[in-house]
Amino acid sequence: GRGAICVCQAAPAAGCQLASRKEHEQAMPLHDEAPPPRPPPHPTAAPFWALGLLNNASFVIMIASAKSISEGGTALVFLSSVLPGLCVKLSAPYWFDRVSYRRRLLAASVLMAACFSTVAAFSGEGSANVAMELFGVALCSVQGSMGEASLLALAGKYDNKAQDEAAANAIGDGPAGKKVKKGKCITAFSSGTGLAGIFGFAYKVLFTQFLGLTLQKTLLLANALAFCYWGCYWNFLDAHVESMNGSSIVAGSDEDDDNNNMAYNSNDQNVGCGSYSVDEEGRLLTNETCTRGESRSHDDIDGRGSGLELSRGAGGLPTTPDSQDDVEPFEDEYHEVNSLHGDDHYGGGEDVDIPSLRPLERLKLSASFWPYMVPLFTVYAAEYALQAGAWTAIGFPVDSEEARDQFYEYSNWTYQAGVFLSRSSGTVYQASMAVFWLMPILQCMNLVFFTVLAATHFWYDYTMLILCFYVGLLGGGVYVNGFLRINSDLPRSVREFALATVSVADTIGIVVADISGLFIQSCLYQRNGIAGAVVQCPLQR
Repeated sequence: GRGAICVCQAAPAAGCQLASRKEHEQAMPLHDEAPPPRPPPHPTAAPFWALGLLNNASFVIMIASAKSISEGGTALVFLSSVLPGLCVKLSAPYWFDRVSYRRRLLAASVLMAACFSTVAAFSGEGSANVAMELFGVALCSVQGSMGEASLLALAGKYDNKAQDEAAANAIGDGPAGKKVKKGKCITAFSSGTGLAGIFGFAYKVLFTQFLGLTLQKTLLLANALAFCYWGCYWNFLDAHVESMNGSSIVAGSDEDDDNNNMAYNSNDQNVGCGSYSVDEEGRLLTNETCTRGESRSHDDIDGRGSGLELSRGAGGLPTTPDSQDDVEPFEDEYHEVNSLHGDDHYGGGEDVDIPSLRPLERLKLSASFWPYMVPLFTVYAAEYALQAGAWTAIGFPVDSEEARDQFYEYSNWTYQAGVFLSRSSGTVYQASMAVFWLMPILQCMNLVFFTVLAATHFWYDYTMLILCFYVGLLGGGVYVNGFLRINSDLPRSVREFALATVSVADTIGIVVADISGLFIQSCLYQRNGIAGAVVQCPLQR
């Protein structure tokens, strides 16, 4: 009858049976019973924006203080700010799933405070110790990498949960259900990291140049950022993470069964019977899985759950409910590029249980994310080599150290503005896979162009800053679109793992850029007759 629901039996071979309306009504809670407590409301994207800003600010402040930390060894400061973080990101796939978000973010907060305090303690006139200052910079590197990888994965989880809730509400409310913008939390975090570049340099300039404070006092005051970092996570995200552990999608409203054919899950939350049914354990079932006697498990916010069951998309690739027609432009382009993978990289259509994977299996799974890692690596390697190499050899006139420093400062401010703008655009524009791969190629062309320009001076005035802004747009665009695509293209059960893992690509790109930038700078210095290069140009005259 109209009131019947589909109930899956425990035995695998058993099919679906129709329960009578009477049995259905008996299973429903009485209207006068108090409704079960709802989980805390889904947080807005603002906490992720603030955490992105604070997470990367420590790294930028250290880079901005590089000459004050070690006048003759700024390259050591750069390496200390990157290499320890690289080790964290390389090892992340093997232990992140065993440590909760709370512990990781708490550790990152403590490391941030330890970083600022250590560098401050050993930067005074009577207590200067470069080795300990570099150790402090290394602590910032570990903090930034652990925080970035963790928060990207967590932002992806929140975006997935928001999509699930919106889809479930649409089932209960009909076509009028509210559609949630895709990738709000990932975009917010990316935007915050984009502003961190401007914020970090502005913080250093404000306290040291305008207020006249020493580096030691400036860094001690920066400890407030560490407290804000932890406070933001604790107050706005932590409780929600705990409450959403293993919970089901909240769907629908208490409407009359005769009008809406509503069924209830184990938490007395209702879903539309027209599209879903429930098994004996209260899990949601689609009509398709009901006919097979299979159930769908829900996304587990702590990363230990297997995620939503996968279906087979076009070309046999695994897909999930939010990689269907309502969330393009991702699916079609993903199929084109990822057709090179084959079907087995993500479990052949089955959920991937990350905690049960052996180290070699985790390595193979990490390697399968190359369509996202290669563009991220390339764009970072190109833009950081451009900054560390070509931009250091441009000035008006070029033989003036003050002019070169001025252009370098202006170019980096302009670049950071472009990064912030493009990293904030994820909810407005989402690139196709073809555009995602095109942007790193264009960035490599920028590297070649600026290198030739610094050597020949065929276009040599401050209008070049327009191109510096363009460099920032490309770099930020690849960053935000890479992680947005991961959170839409890949199966639910591997998204958190992928978001934390793929972030290593940009760090490797920075390391390669720091090394190659030294040689680019050396050759351009030689071309322009400038002394002071740290290494010797391999292209001797």
